[in-house]
Amino acid sequence: MATLLDALRQLSVVDCDTLDAEGKPATLGAIAAKFGPFSDCTSNQAIAFAELSKIDSDGKPLYQELIVESLQVAHWLFGKQTEATLEELAVELMMVGLSLRMAPHTTGYLHVQTNPKLAYSAQKTIKNAERIVSHLRQLAPAFDTSRVCVKIPATWEGLQACRELEKKGIATLATILFSLEQTALAADAGCRYIAPYVNELRVHFDPSYVDTAPSVAFCGAAQQYLDSRVDNRTQVLAASLTSIEQVMQLAGIRHITISPPLLATLAASPAADWPGAASIGDVIKNVAAAAAAPERQAQLEALVNDESGWRMAFTRAGAGAAETKLVQALNIFVDMQEKLEEIVRRADVAMRADST
Repeated sequence: MATLLDALRQLSVVDCDTLDAEGKPATLGAIAAKFGPFSDCTSNQAIAFAELSKIDSDGKPLYQELIVESLQVAHWLFGKQTEATLEELAVELMMVGLSLRMAPHTTGYLHVQTNPKLAYSAQKTIKNAERIVSHLRQLAPAFDTSRVCVKIPATWEGLQACRELEKKGIATLATILFSLEQTALAADAGCRYIAPYVNELRVHFDPSYVDTAPSVAFCGAAQQYLDSRVDNRTQVLAASLTSIEQVMQLAGIRHITISPPLLATLAASPAADWPGAASIGDVIKNVAAAAAAPERQAQLEALVNDESGWRMAFTRAGAGAAETKLVQALNIFVDMQEKLEEIVRRADVAMRADST
């Protein structure tokens, strides 16, 4: 019997939003066998922290081996550069190590997010992205690094970093995106993907919080705008979903990244019996033409070379909501980055104690 996941795959490419391997490659195989095939695997500092903070039945870090190995490599690299702290290097290596576990179970990109603390520095973000690719080469020499896509927060500086990285042949995704202003600049920069967050990031960390204005319809508007561009290659990858209803409304968006719990629900739900069947693909069916209107296109395209104009337009987008949601997400991701760095510091103290 066809499931909602089957129905979704008829209309969109399904990606997995997880690094949850439970420390065992076989678990990834089971996820892929049950819910795959997947094209891409997406991740971020929050997903990485959720994994790396797990404890096994003996009370030890589930990923102790990965943490220690990453720290050892970070110590070796630290003296060879001056651009990143020991903790930052180790976090990069841990996130790359987690992502590589998904490589055998995906056919497309592994998405690794840059340090959110660097979101307002184009040059530091570029260096960060280049290190991520270098780490992949070092940790997995046989891995095709054309399959890595670096996720970068969609600030003005972040999108300028995307522009330079794409020129260097490094694929990029503009993340935590909430506006057509960000969409236009990401497309002009040549990003492979944009990741509109359907729900504010806060909903995943505060059970009492509900996003009262989810960006479901915006995903359709962004895709319509991109499709109207000549020689466009940027694709929408919808993210931050909280229900199967939202997922199915987005059917028809190019890529949708979905967490394992939602994948499981979709795979267990017969398409024929689903009460919301009439809403499948609503976003594409009901998208307004405004985003592709010539006057709106001209307005957006005039901003991509006007930093002050773009910043003001972004500040005003959605009466300030777009910028507010981006800043909120950056704060959460920075918190998670700092928690990951604390894992490194604790491991470093323990490693030094063991060596004395």
